[in-house]
Amino acid sequence: MKLGFCLAVIFGLMTGIAAAKDEASVTGRWLTADGKGVVAIAPCGDSICGHIDWMKPPADAKPGVIPLDKKNPDPAHRRQPMCGLTIVYGFHRGGGDPNSWVEGSIYDPESGKTYHANVTLEDANHLRLRGYVGIPLLGQNQVWSRADNYPHCHAG
Repeated sequence: MKLGFCLAVIFGLMTGIAAAKDEASVTGRWLTADGKGVVAIAPCGDSICGHIDWMKPPADAKPGVIPLDKKNPDPAHRRQPMCGLTIVYGFHRGGGDPNSWVEGSIYDPESGKTYHANVTLEDANHLRLRGYVGIPLLGQNQVWSRADNYPHCHAG
């Protein structure tokens, strides 16, 4: 009788933890691993996308001037403001897991390079992003944290 009760409690706790994770969402504002920016992620049709919603000003930034996407490989885009710049896009749900988004892209405005990426919601406050070249095995993980207390940037 005690064993049955213990198993029921454990099963109930595990079900509650799984339900809490499913209720959490990848959408929201996320502080990047290096603390230099906040990315707002939202639904984009059947996908998700994210734009820069706050950024730590570069050391050479002039007060009140929004930095531009100067390292963009397309010269026509180098005058667009970093604030509001879409840097996460093209994902789809991964293998039926509601907390996993795969085969998307992430643009790094500091280098001007775009990488393949997968995103997994670790828990309600942590997002694991794996950027890679070619295959996920050749990649790097970053953990982003919820960033509800940061201001929003405004382009223009």
